Formats: sequence, structure tokens, C-alpha cells
Amino acid sequence: MKLREVFQHAKRRTLPKKWLYLPAEADWTLDTDGILLDWEKEEKDADEVPFVAKKRNLREALDGETIEDVIGWADRLAGREDNSARLEVFKYYLRFDAFPDRLGAPDPPPAAENLLRIDRQFYDSLGPESAGAKCRHEGCNRGTTKFSVFCRVHQFERVKKKPCPFHH
Repeated sequence: MKLREVFQHAKRRTLPKKWLYLPAEADWTLDTDGILLDWEKEEKDADEVPFVAKKRNLREALDGETIEDVIGWADRLAGREDNSARLEVFKYYLRFDAFPDRLGAPDPPPAAENLLRIDRQFYDSLGPESAGAKCRHEGCNRGTTKFSVFCRVHQFERVKKKPCPFHH
């Protein structure tokens, strides 16, 4: 079944509740042939790869329900039914396990960058330090944050259970 056909079935919600397998070494197009497999019923090798997929050098793509969600998302982003948008969102979702916020979206930032951003938001949320009370962490001369007996650095470390990457 060609990807364009998979997308049409997904739009009509007539796609079987199976897994789509596509060529492992290919830049997929709307004319790429894939197969739908019932993962539960297929005979698999020791790595849990269905024999038929391994024999044809296919890789697991997405399950039918997720493909339906991807197609709906792509159509909303495009404002209409658009197979090019569907293919773009399909590839994006497969690479990042996430929906893009718009067509042509850049790759999401690496996980480490996201984690640092989240940590910074938490650190900033601790608010300013008061010079009127000294941090209770041994050897620290910084002030405490509101609702804490520790400075921002040491409160961060107590809550996050890791060294604080910020020291201002």
C-alpha cells in the first residue's frame, strides 16, 4: 500500500489497527510502498522484528491510530487536506515522537537544551535572595529565598537532587 493510500484510509478512519512498515533505507515519498502488519500475530525474531519486515528490509513506522492523529494534525496545520503536509508531519512525528507546531518547523532542540531551559525556569522561579537571612547550607554566605532557608543554588540542589548549573 502506498503512503498516499495509507493517508487516505487514515483520514477516513478506515485504516486497520495495525503497524505500518516502510523501507528502512529510503527517503519516503507519497508513492513509497509499505505494508500493514498485525504485530501481535506476526512471527518475530529474537529482536521482536517480524520476519516479513526483516526479509523485505522494512522498518516499523507508526500504528494506525497514531497515523490517524498525524493526518488530522497535518490537515489542521495546512488548513485543508494536503498530502505533502501529511508526509512532512508524518516524517517529523516519526523522527521526534512529537507534532510540529507549524509546517516547515525546525527540528526541536536537543533534550539537554530543553532540560537546561526547564532548570533555568525553576531556578528563576525561586525569586531573589534576601540578604537579611543567611543560607543554612554549611559554608554558604548567600541570602535565602522566600519560603526557604536556603539560597537559590542550594534550594535548587535540594529539590532537583543534582548540582545547580547557575550561580548568579
